[in-house]
Amino acid sequence: MATRKEHRHHPRHRAPRGVALTLRREAGDDEEPLHLLCRDVSRNGLGVAFPHPITPDTDVEIWVALPERPAPLHLFGTVAWCAAPLGHWRAGIALNLERGDGGAWEARFNGPDPQ
Repeated sequence: MATRKEHRHHPRHRAPRGVALTLRREAGDDEEPLHLLCRDVSRNGLGVAFPHPITPDTDVEIWVALPERPAPLHLFGTVAWCAAPLGHWRAGIALNLERGDGGAWEARFNGPDPQ
């Protein structure tokens, strides 16, 4: 039986210290953005803690503020999964690196550990 790890295309890394994540549904122009805790990152995805469930296949816009960058990266993605292990909602977001600042995000992973 395949494990979760076998489905990953790129290794996960702890979220960089000081990262700030803001998210809203792509079709949710009238919604307040959520300020979320980023748990882990990879070249093509984010692991995020959520205050409530979010439906898989939801398209989202994400702004990732990194301490070493003067402006947040504007990314787009799709919620791949959402679950509440131990009662805390978490979600995996698959990034679309062809949109927004996807190229700049991807470039962070071309060198050493992106911490």
